[in-house]
Amino acid sequence: QSSVPSLTSEPNSTMLVPAGDHYTMMDFATAYFREAQSMQGLKGTSSEKKSAASLVQHTKVPIQESLLRYSDNELNELATKNFKTVMRFMGDQAKLKNQNEVECIYEILQLCKEKETLHDEVYCQVIKQVTHNLNQESVLRGWLLLNLLTGYFLPSNILMPYVTKFLQLASGDPSSTHHDIAKICQSNLRKNFMYGGRRHLPFPVELEALLKGRGARRLTILMPGGVEYLTRIKTFTVGKELLQEICEQMGAGEPEEIEEFVLFAIRNDSNNLGKPIRSEEYLHDYLLEDKLVTVTVRRLIWRTPLHFENKIYTDVHYGQVLWDYLNGRILLSYSEEMKMQVGVLAMLQHCAKIEQQNSAPSREELKEYTPKSLQSSISPQALQSHVGMLLRTRQALQPMDAKIQFIEHVMKLPFFGYNTYVVERVSDGTISVPCFFGVNKEEIIVVDGITQAVSCVIPLKELQNMRTLRPISDGGLPGIELNYGSAVSPKTMWLELSQAKEMYHTIVVILEKTERHH
Repeated sequence: QSSVPSLTSEPNSTMLVPAGDHYTMMDFATAYFREAQSMQGLKGTSSEKKSAASLVQHTKVPIQESLLRYSDNELNELATKNFKTVMRFMGDQAKLKNQNEVECIYEILQLCKEKETLHDEVYCQVIKQVTHNLNQESVLRGWLLLNLLTGYFLPSNILMPYVTKFLQLASGDPSSTHHDIAKICQSNLRKNFMYGGRRHLPFPVELEALLKGRGARRLTILMPGGVEYLTRIKTFTVGKELLQEICEQMGAGEPEEIEEFVLFAIRNDSNNLGKPIRSEEYLHDYLLEDKLVTVTVRRLIWRTPLHFENKIYTDVHYGQVLWDYLNGRILLSYSEEMKMQVGVLAMLQHCAKIEQQNSAPSREELKEYTPKSLQSSISPQALQSHVGMLLRTRQALQPMDAKIQFIEHVMKLPFFGYNTYVVERVSDGTISVPCFFGVNKEEIIVVDGITQAVSCVIPLKELQNMRTLRPISDGGLPGIELNYGSAVSPKTMWLELSQAKEMYHTIVVILEKTERHH
């Protein structure tokens, strides 16, 4: 056990930001360092102050025992070994044969991942080695380590205020070479405290970039409608920060509206399965080394009224609504009324194209303007004459106005706003399969695959809990178990579908966003 209690599993309620002259690292060393215990006889003398200060200052000699007292010999040995690794990485000791800088960092981070009781020790070692260190290159390396430590691992509740104070002092000195990175460390620690730190250790390629001074990685976000948004994300950027940046670029900067969008990480494989990135999740935890992940953004909730004063905003909403309409994300069933709607929406799509202002659409174009699920039910001839008539008798529309009218028309369709999934099996024998499950901000609905009648409604506020289920057999489909209803009348339903994980995580994100809204 450490003399400094490690973090308990209980989350902290408040992060202490110290004021005044208290909580310096020297105060901490005097109270908790192993060596300070043996200097008790010098109490109050100037030599005691000098000795106490030396405890938290750079040394060229490896430590022989851990800085903090551990009764466990293994921890003591791991601590002294780690100090040598820190020295090798910072250039204060020669590296081992065939050992490179990236391996040094991994060794330190891996130790912290495996031994939570050593978090405080490692923090103290790195802070000691960047304090009063005259070698600028070595100092820079030490701060790079602190940058990673603060984003991945929290110090204990006892050490936290001292580390916070140390970073506060370092970032408050504009003349120092490390005041910018100290500010980044402060931000990392705050995020770590609030969101729990990054889950996966960095890939070598990310560490190599950091060592070359590249602290940000280029990322292309695929927006609806094929718009690409180029940005740079840092080592510890969370979903919330990126989403806010994208929404502000679109002119949707109000917190209530930002909450209605979500980032998706989509695997670029045969399944194209996506998972929503929650606001407190670190983007790098989703970005694989092999670049097999695309990050997209979608509007998930439609509560805030739309406003079309920004061109990017209009294009993004048009792109999403159009794709959903044409590709079966919005459930449509054939009727005479729907046939008329398809004509109006085809005309609006045609007017939305700048280059098509004065021409009538070809048969090929009209097929592109028709939802896949209705192409076999609607006669191309009838559609062509209907659209032709609409174009002749209506006032000419500017492309932006056509896009806005298209969005407003589609929003009136009965199943607009539901995230739709095809379900192959359901435990409820009264529901014929395959069927559709739709999820919106209020409820889960079950829709008949042929008639599109709604056979079951589960209000989200009645959802007690849910879990994902593994496929029962090889080649089988994954599933979800839903527990809902009241304490008096509990109900359970399980369903099987290829997009089980995406549906599960989408419901989780909607519940979280709705809770924050209330």
